[in-house]
Amino acid sequence: MHSYYNKKDTDFDFAGVDAAAEYIGLNLRKWGRVDVRQYKEKFGTVRVYCSLGIYMWHQLFWPGYVCNQYPYKWIWVADVYFPKWVFHLINKVLLPYHRWLYRLLYQRAIVKWPHLREEILCSADWPEVFKGD
Repeated sequence: MHSYYNKKDTDFDFAGVDAAAEYIGLNLRKWGRVDVRQYKEKFGTVRVYCSLGIYMWHQLFWPGYVCNQYPYKWIWVADVYFPKWVFHLINKVLLPYHRWLYRLLYQRAIVKWPHLREEILCSADWPEVFKGD
């Protein structure tokens, strides 16, 4: 694996690491409505900060955003007053799908950037997902 502090290694593919992070983060948001807060290259590794499952209606409409989007105040009202047990039921269906999508996108990123396999996998937020259900 690449060492970020190795100054002699000038031909490392930082652009590929950043592209892999963007590929995973954007596709998690697009296809799974996963709450991806940030994706980036950091110290030569892929970082995708996300939460699997939903805990607010806001996460379905604007995944990755912390604040409610004006003028859609009704979503904020629903987040505050809606019974939380409903999210528990929704997550029984949604969490297996999120785990499947998370695993799939990491596998596809490794296929696209095989020379960066260790850099893609070493800082995954949910490494237990790779072990299967």
